[in-house]
Amino acid sequence: MRIGIVVCIVGFAAGAVGAEGLEACLDAQSLPRVARVLGPEGRIVYARVTAQRDGHVTRAVTLAPDGTPLAEVFDRAGQAGGGAQGFDVTDDRVCAVVELPERELDAETRVIVSTGLNYAAHAEEAGGGDVFLFPKPAAPTRPYARVHAPAGVTLLDYEVELAFVLLADVDLFAPPSRDALLAESAFFLSNDVSDREAIVRNASLSGVGTGFVEGKGQPGFMPAGPWMVRGTELFAAVRACGAEGLGLRLRVDDEAEPRQDASTVKMILQPEELVARIGTWITEHGLRTPMPFVRGGRERFYPLAVPGTPEEAPRLTAGSIVQTGTPEGVALNAPSPLGVTLRGALRLRSPFQQFLVEEKARVAAGGTAYLAPGSVVHARIDGLGAQVFEIGEAGGRGTPHPCDGGEGD
Repeated sequence: MRIGIVVCIVGFAAGAVGAEGLEACLDAQSLPRVARVLGPEGRIVYARVTAQRDGHVTRAVTLAPDGTPLAEVFDRAGQAGGGAQGFDVTDDRVCAVVELPERELDAETRVIVSTGLNYAAHAEEAGGGDVFLFPKPAAPTRPYARVHAPAGVTLLDYEVELAFVLLADVDLFAPPSRDALLAESAFFLSNDVSDREAIVRNASLSGVGTGFVEGKGQPGFMPAGPWMVRGTELFAAVRACGAEGLGLRLRVDDEAEPRQDASTVKMILQPEELVARIGTWITEHGLRTPMPFVRGGRERFYPLAVPGTPEEAPRLTAGSIVQTGTPEGVALNAPSPLGVTLRGALRLRSPFQQFLVEEKARVAAGGTAYLAPGSVVHARIDGLGAQVFEIGEAGGRGTPHPCDGGEGD
């Protein structure tokens, strides 16, 4: 049986070129970009991107059918040519860059692990704290699909993130070196869509709280793609362009200035350090975090790795996806602790209850940066393309699509 996981990971050293210059330099290079798309016959295939425009796939050549081991896909990508061969691709034919259905998350044959507060400036805007881990039981979705929050969610937030998928198993108790990890992983653009109400409602004065799985594990909360590039090739190209980190940018609607604009050089943990942190956390605390999630009417605690056997330790396996955490600029902005504590005390509320009441009142008055139905999110990472997705009505359902097993738009 093939098993996989999704994990959150991080950063790289400082670069020497500006965001626009790096993106243009990477776009000009013949990187083996791999997308997961609907081929000419309407079947999902892995394909090498042979042409793109402004971060969107426009043409590709088939590499392998869906379900082919990713290591084999990338071996084929390194051999495939470009040029005029292949077929045209439009946004509505681009699938999630990696398949990881909820049924496999629930069966714990694959796992999603995310990282919080991995950029210092984001940690500050969120109220402070150290880097932490949590499982994310949300299947990756199309980078151009409409996103619907559950009914009643009003504090909907965005988080542009660098992510990667593992091409080979990772032993958590003998983690690979940075170079080995880059050789056995492929990077892509992800968005960690978040329901902040669940997170604030379950917040704690002494730690990160228990609401992160509930707030980030909802269906559709992980737009992923449009393409991925093996870590070795990607960062060799970055260094050839005079940099080592990648720029991340996100804006909403037609705003002139991005809300998030940072570089992976600002990440606190390096990829190999994060893998080691996962192993250390499991050794010290066990396989699961104390963060509950209710699915199918049952409360469960998802693991941070694929459970092992008596002879085998928990592990991250080929097919794992890695989210790295988000930089500053999200809609959530923690208030003054003293002010919210005093205002809450006057109304017999905890500081978190008071903050939640105030945030929801601000949303009702139209004075926040939270996403609302009709908001359009534009996110991109240097060399890894662009996402554009609209926010639908809370409680709504997406249109069936062949990428997701539906019958079509």
